[in-house]
Amino acid sequence: MNRAMDAMTVNAVTSGHVPYVFFVKMDFSTPLCVCSAGYDMQWNGFTWLGLGLLGSIEPIQEQAGLEAIGLKLTLSGVPTDVIAITLGEQYQGKPCQAWFAPLRDDMQLLSTPIRAFSGRMDTMDTEVGDTATITVSVESRMVAWERAKTRRYNNEDQQSRYAGDRGFEFVAQMVEKNLSWGR
Repeated sequence: MNRAMDAMTVNAVTSGHVPYVFFVKMDFSTPLCVCSAGYDMQWNGFTWLGLGLLGSIEPIQEQAGLEAIGLKLTLSGVPTDVIAITLGEQYQGKPCQAWFAPLRDDMQLLSTPIRAFSGRMDTMDTEVGDTATITVSVESRMVAWERAKTRRYNNEDQQSRYAGDRGFEFVAQMVEKNLSWGR
């Protein structure tokens, strides 16, 4: 993934000590926005729930070729209202993004965060006890490259996606139809 970094970010990342934060957004009906800070942060029009040491992200891998990669996120100490959203909704295939941002000495954003990963949620394990833990596996969109396309050029398939569209209504009749051109 190509990322453009401004000069402040490049200087911060190449310095000796870099405080940083990760932002993760999971698109449920109400987006779940969390960050790795120990406090809530405001960015991009959202309040990002600060999980501090209660969350983890597996190292993000990148490939030079066409290969599907994934990411695993673990969130611990999740509030019960968030658990209700994750357990009650269809989540597979919904977007999930992660951003990296270096921080200033006062622990505020140095510059605009850089998107480190973008994909779709695949599987989710939820453990509920005294505290709740959610583990989410996220696949890159490249995983769809390996899946067979199951589209058909017939009326039934067209109606399932675009109800009322009559573009394929007479295709079945045309299969064996003998047409004479130019007479």
